[in-house]
Amino acid sequence: MFGPDKCGGTNQVHLILRHQNPVSGKWEEKHLKSSPSPKTDKAAHLYTAILRQDKTFEILIDSVSVKSGTISDEMVAFVDGKKKDYGFTPPEMIDDPEDSKPEDWVDEAKIKDPDASKPEDWDEDAPKKIPDMDAEKPEDWLDDEPDFVPDPDAEMPEDWDEEEDGDWEAPQVANPKCAASSGCGEWVRPIIDNPDYRGKWVHPMIDNPDYIGEWSPRQIDNPEYFSEETHPEAFKTLVAPIEGVAVEIWTMQKGIHFDNVYIGNDIGAAAEWARASFGVEQEEEAAAAKAAKRKAAAEARKKKWEEGGVLAKFSVLVSSFLEFAGDNLIATICTFVLLFGSFCWWMCCRDDEEMEYASYADEDDDIEEEEEDDENEEEGEPVVEDKKEKTEDVKEKTDSEPVPQSSVPASDAKDAAAAESAAKATGKKKKNKKKKKKKSAHVE
Repeated sequence: MFGPDKCGGTNQVHLILRHQNPVSGKWEEKHLKSSPSPKTDKAAHLYTAILRQDKTFEILIDSVSVKSGTISDEMVAFVDGKKKDYGFTPPEMIDDPEDSKPEDWVDEAKIKDPDASKPEDWDEDAPKKIPDMDAEKPEDWLDDEPDFVPDPDAEMPEDWDEEEDGDWEAPQVANPKCAASSGCGEWVRPIIDNPDYRGKWVHPMIDNPDYIGEWSPRQIDNPEYFSEETHPEAFKTLVAPIEGVAVEIWTMQKGIHFDNVYIGNDIGAAAEWARASFGVEQEEEAAAAKAAKRKAAAEARKKKWEEGGVLAKFSVLVSSFLEFAGDNLIATICTFVLLFGSFCWWMCCRDDEEMEYASYADEDDDIEEEEEDDENEEEGEPVVEDKKEKTEDVKEKTDSEPVPQSSVPASDAKDAAAAESAAKATGKKKKNKKKKKKKSAHVE
C-alpha cells in the first residue's frame, strides 16, 4: 500500500509491503520505521514510490525526493496489527506461549509504608496563594479614575467615512493621573504565598520485602524462524507481486479525487509520463490561480483608489509597483544596479572634474593676462597692475628714495634700457608659448 494518510494524529505517507514467511506460509506487513509527512494544502500533488532491484526504495512528492533507504533496514514487521522488533528476519527465540506467571509471584519493587499516616493538622484544601491581609490601600489611590482614557491629541482621519466605517473613536492611552499616583480603579489586596500551604499528602513508599523481580516467560526456539542463509529464495525480492490496483478512500471531507495511477518498470518513462500529465496540469492550475489572484488584487486596488484618500492612493501605487517588479524581477534588479552605480559615480567623481576644470580656467586666465601685458608693452602703454595697493607702495618707495646719478651717458643708458625691455618681452613670449602648448595638451 502506498499513499498519504491524514486522520487524527496520523499524518504520514504510507509505504507498506507484504512479505511471505517461507516456513509458515504466512504473510506479514512491513511498514516504514519513519514515514514522511504528506502535503496538507488544497493543491493537487503527485506521490511516487520507487522500488529498485537492489532492495532500495525512494519516495517522491511532486518529483522531489523526501525519503530513501534500504528496504531491509528502514522497515519493521507488523503482525496482527502489532508492531514487532524485527524487520524481515524473525527472531530465533520467542516467548513460550504456554508459560504463565505464577499466582504468588511478586513483581512490585515498592509498596506503601504501612506505618505511615497523614498528620491530623495536614490541610490538603489550603490554597497555595492568599491575599495579603497586612497590606493597606495607598492614600493617593484614585478609585474613580480609569486605567485608560481616550487620547486627547488624536484626530479623526480625513478619509474616515462614518457611514461606511462607523463612529470614530479615539485610541486609548494610559491615564496620566494613574502614573502620577499609586494607581487607579478598584484597589485589590496583593497576593502572597500561603505559609500554611502543604499540598496533597503522599503516602511514602518503601522497598517490598517480598519482591522477587520482573517476571518474563521462558524462551523457546521459534518454529517459524528463517534467514537469508537458511532460505535465500525468500530474499531474492522483498516486494510481493502486484496483480491489481485499488484505491482506498476513508474521508469525511469533500473535494478529494485520484487520477492517473501508473505502475511500470521504467523510471525514465514514469518521469516523462508524470511531466506530460501532472506537470502540465500543475502549470495550468498555477497559472489559473495566479491570474485569479491578480484579478482580485486589481479589483481591490481599483476600489481602494476610487474610495480611498491620499494615503490609500499611495498604497495602491506602491502595491502596483511591487507587483510589476515581481513579474520583471531581472529587469528590475538590472535597472536598480544601473541607477545606483550611476549615482555613486556622480557622487564620487563630480568634485574631481570640477576642480580640474577650475585649474584649467585659472591657467587660461593667467595666459590671457600675460598676453595683454605683452601687447601693452609693445605698444608703449604702461602695464596696469591688478592690485592697486601694490602699485601705490611702489610709487611711494620710488618718490621717497633719491635717484642715483648715472655715470653712463644718456644715450648709452637709453640703448641699454631698450635692450633689457626687448629681452623681457622675448622671455614672456617664450613663456606664453609654453603655456599655450600646455593648454593644448589639456584640451587634447
